[in-house]
Amino acid sequence: MDKIIWIASYPKSGNTFLRFLISSLIYSDDGNFDFDIIKNIRQFDIYKYFSFVENLNYADSKNLDKLDIISKYWLEAQKKFFNVEKKFIFKTHSANLKVNGYNYTDENRTLGLIYIVRDPRDIVISYSHHTGTSIDYNINKLFDNKVTLLNSKRRIKVILSRWDTHIKSWSLLNVKKYIIKYEDLINNTEKHFLELIDFIRKDLKIQFKLNSKKFNNIITNTSFKKLQENENIIGFDEVYKGKFFRKGLSKQWENILSEDQNIKIKKEFYITLKKFNYI
Repeated sequence: MDKIIWIASYPKSGNTFLRFLISSLIYSDDGNFDFDIIKNIRQFDIYKYFSFVENLNYADSKNLDKLDIISKYWLEAQKKFFNVEKKFIFKTHSANLKVNGYNYTDENRTLGLIYIVRDPRDIVISYSHHTGTSIDYNINKLFDNKVTLLNSKRRIKVILSRWDTHIKSWSLLNVKKYIIKYEDLINNTEKHFLELIDFIRKDLKIQFKLNSKKFNNIITNTSFKKLQENENIIGFDEVYKGKFFRKGLSKQWENILSEDQNIKIKKEFYITLKKFNYI
């Protein structure tokens, strides 16, 4: 496999839930629970996929926490990924933008895209619990087209941008894509997982074993309640603060955001919120 399937999203939008569904589908025989199975779908923006830079430009390898440096190696890293690890599905929170003429990814490197969208009013609540920062702070980050992240022990810079720009940047990628709302996926997991299975099998031509027992096991074992139970028992190594699987609900914002906060977000993202029927 010389091209990547991206599972892309803005942070705290359900990417992890989606990865559990897809990794259980492709990398398990029976769909039974195993937290480690998600490691088959890793984040792309980590140092191991950019370690080749050390041999090309040692100075640059020490400055991959700068966008003008890391962007030079995005596509090259995507050429070399299969030499590093025999995996072809990757998670990313990066926007698919261009920096100094360098694209994050393109049609030559991408087999397909699965993008998950979540109501930004719920994102700011989830992000606040995840990072221990205020809701107002995270609302302002949603609006900032220059916002970035640092991954891989703060060694790799990730371009994030605004919530609406992030969605648009991936929507414009001319590859086969499946775009789903987090709210639809959690409220009717079976229906939308079947659609996703159809997309992966027919559009992306990925082969895997599936029967009704495996399908039902996946649905049961990736339910939010089950994931919470397993995190309580064995922990989850992607958590930053508190619990990773905290609520998993939609429309939390109705009881938590102030009217001013709600209006502020609706005004800023009116067109995109309308497009996805959030308003």
